[in-house]
Amino acid sequence: MQITFTGRHVQITDDVRSFVEKRAQKLEGVFNFLDELQVVLEQEKTRYLTELTLLARKATFHARIETHDVFESLDTALNRVESQVRRHKERMKDRRHRQSHRDVAAQFSENAATSSTEAASDDSAASSAPIVKIADKFASKPLTVEDAAMQLQFSEDSLLLFVNAETSQVNLLYETDGGEYGWVEPEFS
Repeated sequence: MQITFTGRHVQITDDVRSFVEKRAQKLEGVFNFLDELQVVLEQEKTRYLTELTLLARKATFHARIETHDVFESLDTALNRVESQVRRHKERMKDRRHRQSHRDVAAQFSENAATSSTEAASDDSAASSAPIVKIADKFASKPLTVEDAAMQLQFSEDSLLLFVNAETSQVNLLYETDGGEYGWVEPEFS
């Protein structure tokens, strides 16, 4: 990486050069796409204005800091530029792993087309069966199976989805054609 120093009303000392070069080497070790660093130091009375411009492939990073100490100003500006480069690198990494919106939309349309052709190739009775909403009630408080059976008996619905008080799992209670009750409890292995 090429480093360019410019001093306005201030002399660029060897200490300043070595400080910036050491930090720039550290930056270059972490981020290998950096091309040039431009350092502008300006002194106005007791204030030091540091302006850093870091040129990289397809990006430019800039920091402008004003303090009363040269090294504090340089350090703060270099930290700011480093954080900008770090964020840029993370964004670039995220973009590489993300698919474009067109690719995602194409995948969804292909999946929808595939599933519709598979559904058409299945039995016509199975594919033409409409989905009907049977019940929209769900017992919010946990119930025992006996309480759920009583609630289902007094309602007009043919099934009841509830949280089992004993197992804390969602269960299904339904009424069969013979007037008996069926009970479905999930089993996780």
